[in-house]
Amino acid sequence: MSITFQLIKDSEGSAHFHELERMIWSSPDEDLIPAHVLITIAKSGGCLLGAYADNGPAQTGGLIGAALWWLGTVNPLDATLTKGKPALRVYSHMAGVLPAYQGYGIGTMLKLEQRRLVLAQGLTDRISWTYDPLYLANSIFNLRRLGAVCNSYKPNLYGDMVDALNKGTPSDRCEVDWFLRSPRVEAAAAGTPIQREWAGSDLRVLPSATPTTGSDFHRPLDVDLQLDAPHIAVPAPDDIAAIRQQDSARSLAWRLYIRNIFQTAFACNYLLVDCARLDDGNWYYILEKQR
Repeated sequence: MSITFQLIKDSEGSAHFHELERMIWSSPDEDLIPAHVLITIAKSGGCLLGAYADNGPAQTGGLIGAALWWLGTVNPLDATLTKGKPALRVYSHMAGVLPAYQGYGIGTMLKLEQRRLVLAQGLTDRISWTYDPLYLANSIFNLRRLGAVCNSYKPNLYGDMVDALNKGTPSDRCEVDWFLRSPRVEAAAAGTPIQREWAGSDLRVLPSATPTTGSDFHRPLDVDLQLDAPHIAVPAPDDIAAIRQQDSARSLAWRLYIRNIFQTAFACNYLLVDCARLDDGNWYYILEKQR
């Protein structure tokens, strides 16, 4: 399989992207981004980057993945992570790969090509985007593989959504920052991501309830969140997509649990820096206290 990257700038490419939106996100027609908007973004400092495979679907013109972004500014009130850097940033709104082509590293290739293009543009070295932290694979990808960090949690950011992946649940999102020239991101771009080991007395591990008879999933537990440890490990749900299908109440419990902990921790100067599997075999979000 041969993968190539190409910027999409015309109506034909936009139509192929619409098919991709339907296939990846099960987006209804009213949620598709109009072609005139996509073309305007591409002509005014933003980009729609397509990943094409030589065996890609005919209805997408071979398009099997894409990333959409544009130039923006950092909210002046959100200066925690700017550290004196210019307020300009790139905002990455969508990125995805067809399910049949996942597992081949194409998502990483797509993001690294995005990084290359943004750095070549020469206007900023920061890309931001939102994602649902309950999807474990996305947390691992964004935090552990790419080296992004987060200190911003936005409850029900997009309101009620109608696509298949988000319908029926609050659209809470973490907003991550990808500092393109940081040591972690440089290492990830070089194919040698920095994988920290999380253990020891400076790590507080929050508990979760193990699966009970008739259930295959952990559930969150109410905790007395003492924000005095250098690092806090927060339990992650096993498989939020399956949980949503089988137990909507437990899905909502996870949503509210993560919302409460992240908002509280971020307000106390913690930074979400990793998603890691600990010695008990379970996955955790890692929060790090900033000095």
